[in-house]
Amino acid sequence: MADPTSKAKSPVLATFLSIVPGCGQFYLGSFLKGIVHILVFAGLITLAEHAGSDDEVVFALMIGGFYIFQIFDTYRDAQRTNPSGIAAEAEEPAEKEEEISLFWAIAVLITGVLFQLANLDIISLRQISRLWPLILIVLGIRLLTEYFHKGEK
Repeated sequence: MADPTSKAKSPVLATFLSIVPGCGQFYLGSFLKGIVHILVFAGLITLAEHAGSDDEVVFALMIGGFYIFQIFDTYRDAQRTNPSGIAAEAEEPAEKEEEISLFWAIAVLITGVLFQLANLDIISLRQISRLWPLILIVLGIRLLTEYFHKGEK
């Protein structure tokens, strides 16, 4: 939600800046989201570098998909934070924002733990790269729970 007194941010400039992952979010003032974009992008590149030949294509597709996603996400956030664009979108309840923050906090925490275990040579980056389908499973469970919670309201 945008503050009506804040200066409007250009969606075009935010989108252009997001060519470098995270920079568009920094321009919008979403520093945490910008850092998450950088960390996810760097993490995917690191995993792709250490992946076996069978997994390289999967990680290349994930890198490309995330890169395009973060550009569109920045554009959408720029439109949402513009004071002139507030009327076009429905207000989201604060509970949903907290739920999203908790989800991403847990996701970043798990990612950090996995990379630290790899740094300590407890597990290898190759083993971590084999866990990528868990991301799809977790996101699918999250989407299902959101769907059923909408039906209850």
